[in-house]
Amino acid sequence: MKKHIRILIVEDNATRAERICHWIPQGIVPILASSAGLAIGIIQRDFKELAGLMLDHDLQEQRITESDAYLSGTDVTRTIIQYLPKDIPILVHSMNPSGAQRVSRQLESAGFWVTRIPMSELDQSDIDEWLEEVISNATEM
Repeated sequence: MKKHIRILIVEDNATRAERICHWIPQGIVPILASSAGLAIGIIQRDFKELAGLMLDHDLQEQRITESDAYLSGTDVTRTIIQYLPKDIPILVHSMNPSGAQRVSRQLESAGFWVTRIPMSELDQSDIDEWLEEVISNATEM
C-alpha cells in the first residue's frame, strides 16, 4: 500500500478547487494544478505517485505561463494517456459538455476508467464514491 494516497486536482477556478479540497478526507493528499501546463508538468514528474485524477477541461482562468493560454484539458489528456497507468481512476468534472465528452472518450478509448460529473452536479457523496475506487485501487498496488 502507498504511504500517502495522492490525487491530482486539475482546476483553474479557485472557488471550485477550494470546494473540492474541502471534500477530500484526511489521509488523502490533494495536489492542485491550477493550469494545464502545471498539470502536465506534475503528471510527467510525479506519475508514479498519483492514485487518482480530477480533470477540468477549460483551464485558462489561472495562466502560469504564456503557453497556458493555448492549453486545455485536451492537452492534459494526451499527457495522462502517455504517462499514467490505465488503472488510475479519473473524474472529469468540467462544466464544458463538449470538452468533457471529448476528453472522457479519449481516456476511455485508451483504457482508463472514467467518471464524468459536471462540477455543478458534483457533491460530497460523488467524491466519496469516487475516492472509494481510488483507495481500493491504491491499496492493490
